[in-house]
Amino acid sequence: MRDTHTGWYLVLTKPNQENTAKLNLERQGFSVYSPTITQLKHKRNIYQMITEPLFPRYIFIHLDSKMEDWSKIRSTRGCVTLVRFGMLPARIPESLIETLKADEANRLTQAPPKAPSIKMGDHVRIVGGILKDYEGIVQATCGQKRIILLLTIAEGHTQGINLSINDVRIAN
Repeated sequence: MRDTHTGWYLVLTKPNQENTAKLNLERQGFSVYSPTITQLKHKRNIYQMITEPLFPRYIFIHLDSKMEDWSKIRSTRGCVTLVRFGMLPARIPESLIETLKADEANRLTQAPPKAPSIKMGDHVRIVGGILKDYEGIVQATCGQKRIILLLTIAEGHTQGINLSINDVRIAN
């Protein structure tokens, strides 16, 4: 028979302190899970692979509702409180945690996304920024991360612009 008092619960953390809360709860002997996701993001004017929480401000904690002193959670550095529905803590189904862990393991084994393979003369479309959906021809490549794109701004007038390779895709 399964213990109905033991299970996963949800903890609300302070902004950007998921790792601090996780570390401090683990130091107190709690089992904690904080799923993350790694994705390509535009940060500080360049594209970088960023790993961040899948659920910002939330982490999962495994507790025994009969045995453990939950009051410690509120005073743990980085934590705000246990998420509750009325007076009862929000219990998370074990199947959801298992699915999240499996999905995270699959993402970790996949190869990170590569920058598009673009060369001189390719016809490309801009996918972000104020020039989104404009099309042009790659005039030159500047290393592996930047290109110079030749755009026709007005009839008979072309302009070269320097873009990140992540801002363009091959046009169809």
